[in-house]
Amino acid sequence: MPSDQTNTFREIEVEWHKAERESDKRAVWRTLARGGWFRACRDAVQRNDRTTLETWLDADDTTKQDIVQFNGIEAAQMVRTHILCGLAVCRAREVALREPIDTLPEVVSVKVPLGFRRDLMQALLAEPLRKAERNLSLAVLLVDTARNEGAGATLTLELMLNGGGEFYPIPELAFMRDKDFHQAEDNARACVEGAGLWQKDWDVRWRLQRRDGKPLVTLSGPSMGAAFALGLAKLFADHLPNLPS
Repeated sequence: MPSDQTNTFREIEVEWHKAERESDKRAVWRTLARGGWFRACRDAVQRNDRTTLETWLDADDTTKQDIVQFNGIEAAQMVRTHILCGLAVCRAREVALREPIDTLPEVVSVKVPLGFRRDLMQALLAEPLRKAERNLSLAVLLVDTARNEGAGATLTLELMLNGGGEFYPIPELAFMRDKDFHQAEDNARACVEGAGLWQKDWDVRWRLQRRDGKPLVTLSGPSMGAAFALGLAKLFADHLPNLPS
């Protein structure tokens, strides 16, 4: 069994080498998805260790790439986004300037929203995420398949101005969603856009927290789609009267 927390890239390699069976590798990757990748990138950023970050992007290092790509293309893309954001922070620090993320072309990843990358860079610096213009919280019910139980949770939607019409989670939930959950997000967004409520320069960031304090496991299935759609519609409807005429 992998350790409960993996905090550095070196520890990731050690745990992976210990994982002899496919099931062991899946267990290691679950640990990485639940914060391991983020902690390793943050550790490298804190030590300004550009070399380690760059080696994990080296396509010729098959061992590292096997780990990165183990859980599929989308997960690998998110790992690389974490690493690239870490590199961007290190490079900006070297010139004593935190450059806007949109001026750093090496951080651009297709399908990874710019607002998410900005939040990720803030989180890697151990700084607060960007402040929302308005937020809305609503109660939802999650199905915890690992524990075979229902779990009450709070879904919070945060309106971010000066965005690009994107919908994304806080960084700590980046690896936690399966394909059906992603589709539920996309469907909710399309529904609200179709109603004419979503303006093109608005982003919405979302977060989810169990009420019993237990950690979230993989967010799966389409059941959150209705909550997303209803919450987005109310968030925008509440904000529209505040816009200048």
